[in-house]
Amino acid sequence: MQIFVTSNQQFGRPGAINKYSRPFSSVEEMNKTLIDNWNSVVTDKDVVYVLGNFGWDPTTTEKCINALQGTIYFIEGEYDKATVDVSSLPGAESMLQEIGQIDIIPEINASISYWPLHMWPEKYSLVGHPSNKVKTDPSKRVINVSCDKWSYKPINIKSIIELFEENNMKKNENKLP
Repeated sequence: MQIFVTSNQQFGRPGAINKYSRPFSSVEEMNKTLIDNWNSVVTDKDVVYVLGNFGWDPTTTEKCINALQGTIYFIEGEYDKATVDVSSLPGAESMLQEIGQIDIIPEINASISYWPLHMWPEKYSLVGHPSNKVKTDPSKRVINVSCDKWSYKPINIKSIIELFEENNMKKNENKLP
């Protein structure tokens, strides 16, 4: 089992193409690419934390959940009414499980949330908010996991660990006499 994080798919939302400057000509193309990219890295044995803005309407959200691999845990974002509605359907709990507004991934000592958090002492912060104001900066212990910033794929936490380790190595190199 591997663990992944991502956010802001906005399955079924036509406006996401223009709002996030996505390279798709239609919502159908966007949905298909997002599903294909997801399934290219995630298996049925894996876990994916979605940090908000997963699905735009209940029908598309349910279709996409059924097409995606892995067990999905989600934190509600700005546009997740459809995701919340679908998560309460009978049988959906085996594929899609809602968690709180903030959670912890102990494997990497990281807080996860949709909304940007201020520095949480001794924790890394994985953020799902798609704003360009929330930039990935390992030196500040922040990673923005919006799919728009990661080739429209979930990110393996191993890659996140590597980013933080590289940053720590650079900090230690700078301290050498």
